[in-house]
Parts: sequence; C-alpha cells; structure tokens
Amino acid sequence: MSRQILTGNQAFSLWESCLRKIYNTPASVTVVTGEWKTGKTDTSLYIAFDELKENLGIIKKIGTNIKVFKDEKFTELDDQIVYIDNFVDLETFLFQDKKPKVFIFDEAIKSAPSRKAMSQINTKWLDYVPELSKAKCHLIAVIQSKNYMEKLFLDPIFVRAEWRKINKTTVILTILKPTIEIHTFHDVPGTSLKFDPYRQAIWRMYPEKRMENLPFEVKIAFDYAHGVSSEELMQKYQLGSRMQAIRLIRKGIRILEQILSNILTYKRKEDKIE
Repeated sequence: MSRQILTGNQAFSLWESCLRKIYNTPASVTVVTGEWKTGKTDTSLYIAFDELKENLGIIKKIGTNIKVFKDEKFTELDDQIVYIDNFVDLETFLFQDKKPKVFIFDEAIKSAPSRKAMSQINTKWLDYVPELSKAKCHLIAVIQSKNYMEKLFLDPIFVRAEWRKINKTTVILTILKPTIEIHTFHDVPGTSLKFDPYRQAIWRMYPEKRMENLPFEVKIAFDYAHGVSSEELMQKYQLGSRMQAIRLIRKGIRILEQILSNILTYKRKEDKIE
C-alpha cells in the first residue's frame, strides 16, 4: 500500500496515471464521498467530462441525473451530457452502443439509502450494476456517507476506488484494485460545465411525462390525436404542406411504438425478477 501527498507537476503526472488506472479498465463503480458543500458533484463532473472525456479521451459518453446547462441562467440543457433520471432511459444509455461511458448517480444516498434495502429502486439497481462491464460504463455514485448507502454500491466486487472530498479543492483518492493506494491531491479544479449546485438530483423508476422533451414528430402526433387539424399543424409548426404534416404524424406514431416496445420489454424483465 502506498500513501502519497503530492503537489505540482509530480502530482499532475500521478493524477493522470490514477485516472487511467481506474477508468481505462473494464467498467466499475467508484464513489465520491464528503461532507455537505465540499464540491462532490463538481469534482464528479470534472473527472468525467474535463479529464476522462476532454483531456484523456478514454470516455466517449457521459450521462447523469444532474441537469447540466449551456448557459449561466440554467435555461437550456447542455447536449454534451445526457440527462437521465429513470431506469428506462438509463437502459437505453447503457446498451444502445458499446462506447466507453460514465454515468454519474448524484445524491445516491437519497434515492437508494440502506434503510430502504428492499425498495423498488434499490432492488432495480441489481439489474444494472452487475451489467456495467457489458455496457462499458463506469458508475460514479455521489454520496455523503457510506454508512447509510445501499450496500450494492459499496460492494468490493464492484467498487474500484473512492474519492473523498476534504474541501472544495482537496481530495483523497483510495484505489482498491489491483492493490491499495492512497493519494492526496490539492488544487483540484472545478468543472467547466454549468450546473446549479442547489438543484436536487432526481431518480425515478419510470420517465416522467414531459411534453417539452418529446421528439418534434411525437408532439405533432399528439396534437393531431387531440383534434388539431392538419392545416392548424402546418401553421403551428411552420410546415410546408399537408403531406409533410401527415409524414411527421406517421413518424411520431412509429417513435411512440418503439417507446412502448421498450417499456414493455423493461416490464417483462421486471416481472421475471419478481
């Protein structure tokens, strides 16, 4: 076991070496712990986006239940980060391709506490954590205290490392595999991404009905189903012809069929477990 406290160029070199050792490997779980307002979410986003994706290029996709925005006023979501707040969307993110990816599960202790070990959400995570390697996804669980966290996220079979935030810029890294190493890093910067640190991170079993997030074609199909005429659709959505409106309605219905198929597949899997 090694224990080092480093700064300057030596620390930077070790920092990158540790990142590669943890994340340029088969998928695993890492946890980010620390007291309130020590910057756990900030550091998680910094590691995933600024380092693993932008700097080192070993991660290609990032998903999280943290809303990340394009602007300082937090009005438009940043499409560099996939916002996911439920298991249905998580399954799509994990298994739609084989690109190396990271999913940040923020405020995990609130959604999957140890005191609700038999809850639907806790039980459902059993479907996904053991499958992370197949999805080529590293899971970063952000928690305040390991004492109250669902034990699945702390199981030594899955957990590769822990980042413990001491304050806004200092973090103690404990690597558990293949050998135990402990390093303290100072002056760890914040992420370049924009997010509201006071906004709650949500997690659900199923997607919430959000019309504003639906595909353009689905919105048109819904309007048509509720009595909006093709002429009115042309005016509302600035379409060039009635035939264009009909094509978009048909496409919207096909999208809905695929969504329904995904939900039914997910439900059948859930029924088998029960």
